[in-house]
Amino acid sequence: MDERWNERWSRRGKIAANMNRPSRTAAEGMISFVYGDPDPDSLPLEQMARAADVLAENNRRDALSYANPVGPDGLSLALANKLHEDYGLDVTAEQVLLSLGAASGLGLVVDMLVDPGDVVLADAPAWMGATGMFRLAGAEVVGVEVDDEGVNPDRVLEAIDRLAAEGKAPKFLYTIPTFQNPSGVELSLERREKLAEIAQDKGLLILEDDAYIDLRFSGEPKPTIFGIAEPGTVLLFGTLSKTIAAGMRLGWCAGPADIIAVLSRGRTDSLRNTYTAALAEWFITTGQHRDHIAELRNIYSTKCSQMLTALEREMPEGASWTSPNGGFFIWVTLPDGVDALDLQPIAQENLVDYIPGTSFYSDGSGRNALRLSFSAVTEEQIDTGIARLAKVIREAM
Repeated sequence: MDERWNERWSRRGKIAANMNRPSRTAAEGMISFVYGDPDPDSLPLEQMARAADVLAENNRRDALSYANPVGPDGLSLALANKLHEDYGLDVTAEQVLLSLGAASGLGLVVDMLVDPGDVVLADAPAWMGATGMFRLAGAEVVGVEVDDEGVNPDRVLEAIDRLAAEGKAPKFLYTIPTFQNPSGVELSLERREKLAEIAQDKGLLILEDDAYIDLRFSGEPKPTIFGIAEPGTVLLFGTLSKTIAAGMRLGWCAGPADIIAVLSRGRTDSLRNTYTAALAEWFITTGQHRDHIAELRNIYSTKCSQMLTALEREMPEGASWTSPNGGFFIWVTLPDGVDALDLQPIAQENLVDYIPGTSFYSDGSGRNALRLSFSAVTEEQIDTGIARLAKVIREAM
């Protein structure tokens, strides 16, 4: 890189310059368990083509025009109805802010809430996309332990009290309660209720990211924290990237209407992607989205089972892993003495790849763990890739 740019970067630019993101295009022959991409064969190309035809047949020129940033029409109304029907949430279209994927909505909230030096709480391990946003905003990220039942509310309280003793207060807690990324675990009902109490009693804002909530293939559904908590204490984020198509770049944030209105004014581009929103609106309101989700649940259930079976068959003694009820990910804890970060280049030489656990912690922890995504690989690739990975781990031992 041209050295003159070292002096040109802003604070954010300097942080971004030191970030590293693996390519979404794997090397030839590589079996990549890196990204949580949707199953490629499941993408509803024909239905989206039909949706485009319907827009033309019905003279939907509004889908090619500017639109208000917040409802009460189109996709916002369809999503509000979906949230009510599927999760019992009383949300109006005016409470739904459309975004370019859930990440864009989360990034907007971070821009509107976080100043350099602020403290935020987050799952530990946490989705690296979120913690990257927090660091770019200049926040101090304090991780809160995630175990087999999700983020621990007792640890949340301890973190709040510890910060209070330092004269600080967290701006919010960021958590993925359902099929957490990267661990695949889900927050228990008791803990959801406890977090809702903490939000009310301590004035703690919770950013609830439910990107995978529709992709449950086993276990009993649990209510959202948003639905349990007092209004105004939780912002709920969701996406259509996992259940329609990532390339459509459609996500949303739900919260009090007055807060959503203010958030909408903070975007550089305050308008909506009206065309893809109209395609998704048709897909949802015709009932095809619900049918498609059922198909996706079967696809990911099969792939998850395939990976769990392969792990059981191939992995050496001392390795352990989570067994998710939905979503895209399995979290693997390596045998004592095996370092996922040191192991990665060797794994890549053996044509298998993953994300080391350190990518999901803000303090450098997680060297003994790694994340595997089963969503975008075939069943044959799962078997071959896990066998390759287990061989590398055994040799490292």
